[in-house]
Amino acid sequence: MNSVEIALPLASPLASLAQQVDHYCTESPAPVAAPVALDGTIYQTTNYDLFHLLPENRKVDPSHVRKLVTMITQSNLLHIKPLDVTATMGVIDGQHRLAAARELGLPVYYKIGQQLSEADITTLNVAQKNWQGTDYLHFWTVKGRTNYVALTRFRERHPTLSFSNAKMMLGVSTKNNAAEFRAGQWQAGEAYKAEQVAELIERIAAEVPTFKQPNHSGFVAAVYHCVINVEGFDGKEFMRKILLNPRILVPCASHKQFLQMFEEIYNYRTAEANRVRFS
Repeated sequence: MNSVEIALPLASPLASLAQQVDHYCTESPAPVAAPVALDGTIYQTTNYDLFHLLPENRKVDPSHVRKLVTMITQSNLLHIKPLDVTATMGVIDGQHRLAAARELGLPVYYKIGQQLSEADITTLNVAQKNWQGTDYLHFWTVKGRTNYVALTRFRERHPTLSFSNAKMMLGVSTKNNAAEFRAGQWQAGEAYKAEQVAELIERIAAEVPTFKQPNHSGFVAAVYHCVINVEGFDGKEFMRKILLNPRILVPCASHKQFLQMFEEIYNYRTAEANRVRFS
């Protein structure tokens, strides 16, 4: 491996991990002048301020940094996987390794890519286990994709919903197309329908604390089906029937079982001619 040592002053005494993460999450500083070698040369440095993070990239996770610190303390292999940075020293891949190296006061290794840009963030990180759906949501939201911005705002209004449930409720399709979502092609549907579903789920969770499955995917899908697809379904009437006997709302294993239970609850003490069919 062709490695070049860059003699730079050691960093000042290390701040706490929390302070470092705060530092990384603030506005990126102006790029610092660095050696321009675009031929794959690997450099090393302890001048951590040489780099800046890109807002499109995933957020630094302190728990992941702590795991890396432990691993590096046991066996320092930072030289095996150098950071990938742009010509202006923006970190495309490796911000957690940078944080861990900073925490330990160890040299960090990096390569400068002439053609690398923010658009390469997802490509380089797709195989990393820590790139989850929420990371792609953050990336495309920062990029200004309208549908992803809508999903981010929806999750902010309904923080108790899991990411997968929120995406299903707001999406045009309820199918989980992960590749489409990663590629920035996911489409949001009608927000007012998703709001109705979310509000009913939140009300059930708040008023029936004995029910422990408000975020179960089958429960959420069943509520979604009732609100969106069941003709004659009234959320207020459904809540009234639940509150007559809250313990009738019990755990189920599937969407189908939840729907069967919902139909029994909704039609309790209802004349046969006035009953609502849920399937």
